Amino acid sequence: MTDSASWIEPFAHALDRYDQPDSVSALLAAIGSVARFHLALSVVHRKNGGPSYVFDTFSGPKAKRAVQLFIAGTYLLNPFYNAYLAGLPAGIYLMRDLAPDEYLGSDLYRGLDIRRHEDEELGYRTHGWPEGMEELLIAIELPGGEMAEISLSRIRSEGGFDAASVARLREAHPLIAAIFRRLWAHLSRNESAPQARPIDHLFSDFGRDVLSPREREVALLILKGHSSESISFHLGISIATVKTHRQKLYAKLNLSTQQELFSTFLRSLNL
Repeated sequence: MTDSASWIEPFAHALDRYDQPDSVSALLAAIGSVARFHLALSVVHRKNGGPSYVFDTFSGPKAKRAVQLFIAGTYLLNPFYNAYLAGLPAGIYLMRDLAPDEYLGSDLYRGLDIRRHEDEELGYRTHGWPEGMEELLIAIELPGGEMAEISLSRIRSEGGFDAASVARLREAHPLIAAIFRRLWAHLSRNESAPQARPIDHLFSDFGRDVLSPREREVALLILKGHSSESISFHLGISIATVKTHRQKLYAKLNLSTQQELFSTFLRSLNL
């Protein structure tokens, strides 16, 4: 990393302050010393429950409400969350690189208070979410299989995150992760363990009593925005086999179209 003197001090300061009231601002200042950003949000994901809020720098009631909506339900369709469930390694990622190939085509998003916007990076925005942002994600492994997400956003019209910024963040990732783990351990020490909510099992429970395990896998990938080609790649089966499973699951659920599959899932979601 170039100009090491300019970033070592902020990270050292953040490490010293991990258990102090200014721990979050110190960490964000350290991250900002290697890559400029406009907004930040952090949650901790787990596989048996909803995300835990850590911090955000959003301002205004609409943006704060968007954070609440994300934690309450729209995280279920977040590419980072679904990549985590699939075994995402710790590291630095651009949000657009984590999205399935037909991520924008799902009418499912309407049921989770999400608005379509063709000028947005992923083609949609949670209601109230700041506009016109490019999103970069810092994935940090935590004990017990949990994973922290630090989402950094820059205004796309100002260039977003260039390759140099991404490279610097990748070099700084071990430091960011070490500081965050200490900060999170301190913040969560006095909190009771989060309770799993039924909503977090709806993807895995959907169709359980009717569909075969493979048909359920295909149905869930369809709901998450994958095309037949993408499903074929992820499951290691031919496209013809994908189409056969698709026809069978539609018949078992008494459905005719993909739209009806989305509607059936939304009724089970009942947000």
